[in-house]
Amino acid sequence: MAFILGVDGGATKTLAVVGDHTGRILGAGLAGPTNYQLIGIETAMGNLNSAVDMALAQAGISASGLGYGVFGLAGADFPVDFQNLTAGIEKLYPGLRFEIVNDTWVGFRAGTGEDYGGVVISGTGANFAASAPDGTRITGRGMGYEWGGEGGAGSLIRNAVHFAFRSHDGTGPRTGIEQVVLSTLDFSSYDDLSLYMYQVHGRFSQIYMKAAAIVPAIFKLATEGDEVCADILIESGKTMGEIMGRMVKSLGWWQIPQDVVMVGSLFTKGANPLLVDSFAMSCHRFVPFARFKKPELEPAGGAYIMGLEKTGVVTKGEVRTRAIATFPEIAVPEL
Repeated sequence: MAFILGVDGGATKTLAVVGDHTGRILGAGLAGPTNYQLIGIETAMGNLNSAVDMALAQAGISASGLGYGVFGLAGADFPVDFQNLTAGIEKLYPGLRFEIVNDTWVGFRAGTGEDYGGVVISGTGANFAASAPDGTRITGRGMGYEWGGEGGAGSLIRNAVHFAFRSHDGTGPRTGIEQVVLSTLDFSSYDDLSLYMYQVHGRFSQIYMKAAAIVPAIFKLATEGDEVCADILIESGKTMGEIMGRMVKSLGWWQIPQDVVMVGSLFTKGANPLLVDSFAMSCHRFVPFARFKKPELEPAGGAYIMGLEKTGVVTKGEVRTRAIATFPEIAVPEL
């Protein structure tokens, strides 16, 4: 029996899972990011191969035993991206039948067994996608604020730094994020931080691992009553909800009940509900009967389920239930 491979590759990590045709997940592997737009195709394919090798080893099978693979990859946005990623995967796994999709779609399948609805990913970055009952699909550009997107850790960090400067300079309300930003980024003063930002043109990519720690602090301070941090979460949720709602509405089926899946650490790990609540309220303005769901298993499991569907397996019911039940039994390695 040929086995199915599912991969979820993002800007921070890549998770691969392997399972059989009954919905039983047998192995998992974790490696670094595979968004080749950020790290280059060679590094991305190396991380992808590491995650897949780990999953295969845990499952006790070889790559030749794979019958189909679905790769849900951040950075699969434009036709040239699919060309580059296809060439890289074909080089790694000659003869493997596979499909590459934007990572939004494996997140969608991880949260619902339905064929239509919406999905938003809000992790390191953010992206959106929606599908209608007639099969029409829209996938967001996933390239960031300048391309009409919003959300994700990068957006929260940008806003936190903005209001931290205003708090320090007296041009905005006082907020506890002022001290958090300075101490987290390890600068002695806002003059020093300002000079650094000038030198790197405002980009935090060189110190992103440090900057990422600002995000949980925003949620924590909001819970403690910090109004600036609360507003940051509310505004981010509101904008993402509007983008999601308008995207679904543009397909013309906005008046029917449908699932909207919320994927990513900002939705699943945020310690304060303001972002989720604001997102839901904003989205409901455009899709009044939306049902908001979080993933039932990791998005890599959603990719695996999509792979089963591509090989003709009916996944609704027992097969999906088995995948959800067996995923927690797999020991996922840590980075």
